[in-house]
Amino acid sequence: MFWSIIYIFCILKKEIGQVKIKIPIITTFFLLAFVLGQNNTNKTMPVNLKTNTLGVSALWAAFGFIHAEYGKIIENGKKEYGIMLGTFGYEESYDDVDIIEDYSYGFKGASGLKASYRIYRKEGANGFFLQAEFGLLNYVWGHKKENSDWTDVNTFVYNPSLVIGYKYKLPFLNKRFFIEPDFGVGYTHNDPKDGDIKYMGLDDDDDDESTPDVPIENGSKEFGPDFNLKIGFHF
Repeated sequence: MFWSIIYIFCILKKEIGQVKIKIPIITTFFLLAFVLGQNNTNKTMPVNLKTNTLGVSALWAAFGFIHAEYGKIIENGKKEYGIMLGTFGYEESYDDVDIIEDYSYGFKGASGLKASYRIYRKEGANGFFLQAEFGLLNYVWGHKKENSDWTDVNTFVYNPSLVIGYKYKLPFLNKRFFIEPDFGVGYTHNDPKDGDIKYMGLDDDDDDESTPDVPIENGSKEFGPDFNLKIGFHF
């Protein structure tokens, strides 16, 4: 999910039920059996295979995450590993400030990386693949009591995941451009606190502006669905 989608980035605010946990796990194992159970009918060695890729996630970009992912194709396109770096940027002062009783809580920015390793069902770096990922995000939040200065806090979010995807090479410019949807399940560990002080926020859980927002603790330690849509090119 970082890494899942990264708010999708890190601050998952509500617990998910057991049914929601089981659905992505069952779906992932079903797709895993489907992908790895297919016979490899393409034994032809790829011709002029470009072994480097550069891409971005359309979903992450929609959330304001500035990033790029580099991939290296090995073993005639049977395997590929990648590294992604990105940031939400950082504000000089705190943004999205919530005031709860006599404390203020705010957010400054975040940066992160994701390492991935995948195996394609057949050579040529095309078609179905199984991918293991590990995401690491660091974000800066802060708290202050009234009439005092802000205290900066750095929190790390860990997000291993397993996804199944499909790479489709677009039929122009020698098939250098591609799109990649994937889906799977991951675990997010996000525990923002400074000693005994938890990162709190306000949530309008019923979407009714006439009712007051409810104080909640930010963070999560849970399984959840992981999905993405990447676009990129080979070089």
